[in-house]
Amino acid sequence: MMQEPVLDPRSRADLMEELAAHAREYTPEWRYEGAQDDPGSALAELFGEMFYQTVDRMNSVPGKLHTEFLNLTGFQMPDPVPAAGLLQFTASDTVEAPVPVPQGTQVFTEDEEGEDIVYETARQIESTPAQLQDIFYVDARAEVIQRLDPERPQPFFQAGEGENLQRHRFTLSQDDVLALSGPCVVEVELRQESAFTAAETAARLADPALGQWTFRSGGGERPFTEVHAEGNAVILTCGGSEAFEPEEDGSYAVCFTGSIGSGRVVLDGVRLRSRPAGRLPVDGAAHGDIPLDLEEGGYCFGRRPAAYGLCYFRSDRVFRKRGARVNLQLEIAPIVTDLTDRTPQYQFNQRIIDKQNAVAIVPDDVYVSQVAWEYFNGMGWRPLAVSGDRNPFSCQREGPLEVVFDVPEDLVQAEVNAQPGYYIRARVVHVENAYSMTPRWIVPFLKGASCSWSYAAGLPAHRCRAENNGSVVELSDTAGVERLAFPALEGLEEHPRAMYFRFDRSPHAMPLAILFDVAGRVKLEDKLHFEAWTGQRFEPVRSVDLTRNLLHPGVMLLYLPRPLPEHALFGQTGCWLRLSRSSYLEQEGGAVRVNAVRLNIVEAVQRQQTEDEFFSTGPYEAGKVLELLERPVLEIQVWVDEVAGLAVADAEALARDLPGRVRLEREDRVLTHCWVRWERTPELALTGPAERCYQLDPYAGTVTFGDGIHGRVPPEGEENIRVSYAYGGGSRGNRPAGAVTRLIGALPRISRVENLTPMSGGTDRFPLEKAEAIGNKRLRHRGRAAGARDFEEIVIQEFPQARHVKCFPGRDAAGAYAPGHVSVVVEGCDLDDRRVTDDLCQRIYEDLIQRCDCVMAAEGRLHVVGSTVITVNSTVTVEMEDLDQSAVTQQEIAQRLEELIDLRWRERDIGSQLRAAQVWQTVRDTPNVRLVRSILLEGRYDEAGVQRVVPLEDDGAFPYATVKSGSHFIQIV
Repeated sequence: MMQEPVLDPRSRADLMEELAAHAREYTPEWRYEGAQDDPGSALAELFGEMFYQTVDRMNSVPGKLHTEFLNLTGFQMPDPVPAAGLLQFTASDTVEAPVPVPQGTQVFTEDEEGEDIVYETARQIESTPAQLQDIFYVDARAEVIQRLDPERPQPFFQAGEGENLQRHRFTLSQDDVLALSGPCVVEVELRQESAFTAAETAARLADPALGQWTFRSGGGERPFTEVHAEGNAVILTCGGSEAFEPEEDGSYAVCFTGSIGSGRVVLDGVRLRSRPAGRLPVDGAAHGDIPLDLEEGGYCFGRRPAAYGLCYFRSDRVFRKRGARVNLQLEIAPIVTDLTDRTPQYQFNQRIIDKQNAVAIVPDDVYVSQVAWEYFNGMGWRPLAVSGDRNPFSCQREGPLEVVFDVPEDLVQAEVNAQPGYYIRARVVHVENAYSMTPRWIVPFLKGASCSWSYAAGLPAHRCRAENNGSVVELSDTAGVERLAFPALEGLEEHPRAMYFRFDRSPHAMPLAILFDVAGRVKLEDKLHFEAWTGQRFEPVRSVDLTRNLLHPGVMLLYLPRPLPEHALFGQTGCWLRLSRSSYLEQEGGAVRVNAVRLNIVEAVQRQQTEDEFFSTGPYEAGKVLELLERPVLEIQVWVDEVAGLAVADAEALARDLPGRVRLEREDRVLTHCWVRWERTPELALTGPAERCYQLDPYAGTVTFGDGIHGRVPPEGEENIRVSYAYGGGSRGNRPAGAVTRLIGALPRISRVENLTPMSGGTDRFPLEKAEAIGNKRLRHRGRAAGARDFEEIVIQEFPQARHVKCFPGRDAAGAYAPGHVSVVVEGCDLDDRRVTDDLCQRIYEDLIQRCDCVMAAEGRLHVVGSTVITVNSTVTVEMEDLDQSAVTQQEIAQRLEELIDLRWRERDIGSQLRAAQVWQTVRDTPNVRLVRSILLEGRYDEAGVQRVVPLEDDGAFPYATVKSGSHFIQIV
């Protein structure tokens, strides 16, 4: 067994104490006190320091040997990783065209020392001035249209909690025809291009399985008792006693609510007519200013009718039906009053010799012999033409009397006896024998009055209103329109579930960058694709999806070269984009939830591109080393001009053999340069003599070429090596959201720039302790992932952004037991940036599938997922020893809990961080705490975009958990 090296633990102070002890022992006559003017003390200090250096160098020998051992194993520090985040470039509101933002646009912020940290955009975008106004979720088959708030988390491709805007309803208004009460029949006559089409439409609208006809009554919608079709008409029967009430706009209407699928019903014309199921009593009658009680009866013109006497009849439902024929039935009884003395009378005006016997007196009948019917037209009372019993007040006929007239078009409301309503009146024109000396009054007594009406032809609806697909179409004053083209019912286009995005102006850009801040991780069963409304229909848009089908937060790039026209959808006008699923499959894994949608987003990386650096090469410089001006190096290309050592034919052959790596430059058809891009290799010792390669130390900024045995030696030449590289990276680039707000240089028409997400993920060189801890693991796994420890060690070695890594064999991505599966759970450096963690997991997965069992990768049994971040909240109830120090103790307890969770727990492995028992111990050890009454721990975490709250009672309930401190409420009793 190999023995461990024995190290000298003595420090310099220990050595000087030992030297002083020897001095007292060997030279008691000399006292060593370390005085500056003592030569002996100077020699002691000198030899002590030299001996300490010898001990220190001997102690460092095992470490140096271990470092050399790591070098022999091929262990290398991972390259520096730059911080990255998402920037939003806001275009000025005053511009209409998109504003180009070139690739490499530089922005900066300052670090703690006041030095600039520069970031560059990773790609070119165009910033559009358009603003996202609305998002709509539409499911044509389920008849769902929901309006979503772009600023709040919302489910995509699944109905949420909002109002369903989808309605299929049309309203037909006709104030005269539809002012109804009691049992009645309404006939809706439809007119379309052909009678057959109209009859078919009437039959469909009368089908109760497709919809329902209603009218407004009692503050709500009431259905008709019976609905059936007759030819091109829909017959609506109301069998109740309810009275129709006007709609909110004051008009009387009938409504159809229902769906006919994806088709359309377009009406060229609509006519309405109605009739009562029986006769309706008039609403009132009056003799002049004296109301008549119709239940008890009353005198039409008083007890002594006279010329110009008036009798008013009111019916607000019947007399307003302009164009209808009204039958007014009056039940009138004659009241006879005979005041004449029937005793025979002598004629005193005759001579005595001529006198005869007394003559009996015959009275004269006094009755209303002529009346005139009138109506009010707003200007005055006009004659009303009537037929039938034109004068029912003469009492010359017995039985019910009927007055028939056509309601004039200009009949309007009148106010009689302070009662507004629809009136007609009878005016006495002549009273027969009005001045007789022997009158017998025959006075009409009104015992009852009722009326009915009928239409010879339907009247056109004067207002049509349709609600379909969230939009409203309203046609007013349609009575004189020959062809309405009224879209009464219109179904949604047959299309899979989709999200519609409305912009206030055209969002065209090349490309338009849209950020989808996806919450959780839900895998859709089908592909998504974008479409744009181009004027006639939605057409596909060329796009690049960096969210992997909304699996994680990211940007979608849409290439819209031409402006989009405005279009009205769902009652809103704007420019439209549509994100659709490609199938009708049901989503079983839950809904994709999106926290926010942002425009004009581009990734920025903490890096700077330098100008090319040129180097010269002497004759056969084996192992030549180039030292670059900037470091650490992130990306590099090394081009070597080999024209001096190649014939023209060889250079052309090399260009054919290495496409993309050789650039030939000519002047006047003479080959002047043959630039060849050499490749980076991790280890020159493993290369052959003819390989065009180099080794890079990114932290030192050095490029090392081969020596002719291991790697080719660059040919001789003046400035024949060109190095193009970018530098940056490291943890200094990690900045919070909103910190990067300044541009380097001018970018016209851009009003604002800001990082929406933290600039995170930047890492430095491994500390020596970590390098020593993981470096020798390479000998065991040799770059292959066979066991659980292999997965963990490979990830830690290759991806310094991963703070913790834990491999769970036999579990799937959700943490459930699944034999044959392997889940690698990763905790990133930034727990709050899910996008960065998901991107890191994807890169780890792509690396691991090259190192593990290919069958496991092909069958989808390898999973790389981010840890479940649980925010730990606590409610602690304690008793204090000194109540005067309660406030200070509360702060101390909260601070200790934060340190426990964010420092001590976070240092543990994934799945082992929760230790509920330590919370009690931490609170109990706080000064001034006498007794811990209770501790309640709860955890909040995200599950597929939905926030969950669970009690933290079992430490092992969440195998993939990592923790961070939340809120801590301290109660004192």
